[in-house]
Amino acid sequence: MILSADPPAHALLIDSRSPAEYAQGHLEGAINLDLSGFRGRLRSEEELAQLEQALADLNGRIGAGPHRPVVVYDLGFNTRLTKTAFMLALGGLEVYLWPQGWEPRATQQTPAQPVAGEPWARLNREILLTADEILAGLPYPLLDVREPQEFATARIPGAKNIPLGAFGPDNAGALGLLAGQAVGVHCRSGARSASAFWLLRQQGVQARNYLGSMLEWEAEADLPVERS
Repeated sequence: MILSADPPAHALLIDSRSPAEYAQGHLEGAINLDLSGFRGRLRSEEELAQLEQALADLNGRIGAGPHRPVVVYDLGFNTRLTKTAFMLALGGLEVYLWPQGWEPRATQQTPAQPVAGEPWARLNREILLTADEILAGLPYPLLDVREPQEFATARIPGAKNIPLGAFGPDNAGALGLLAGQAVGVHCRSGARSASAFWLLRQQGVQARNYLGSMLEWEAEADLPVERS
């Protein structure tokens, strides 16, 4: 969920800005964490289980779990924010995005020390789309949110190109998408598609993010690629 007001009480605050920005000042108690660079092959059950374990270990280190909401903030609505939030939600956490969270307000410069807990995660398969599900054929649209020139160069067969810039907080209907409808989204690395994911979810569209996106798809010999 994308917040338009202050976060829930007792939420765990995650600052996804750069370490240098965080060091200059951050919200009191906020932990610095940027998961936007995640890359990983996710095709086998073993690989999915390894991801779930990695997320469980992370949640344990930062003291996150099903008992406490997590709020991620940054310098506005950007891919660093949205992919970090997606990765945390993928681990089964209750996650909120707070794009306006970094605004002039009381801050601290001393790094916050997380209170570690027990490792915990439940991989949320309802929001994750995999290459093999796409390969088997989806009963709903697959949207490629890269720029048109990227799409023209190499693309997943059957995908429809709608660049990320076309997505807004209340224009799913203009894109031909309805609340309750399922849709897959992908980009190059799963970051821009994470932004589209949250914008669509906020409007009730049941988006699923292909986290591997084109970096994984083009690296796999058995996955077909259309090229111009």
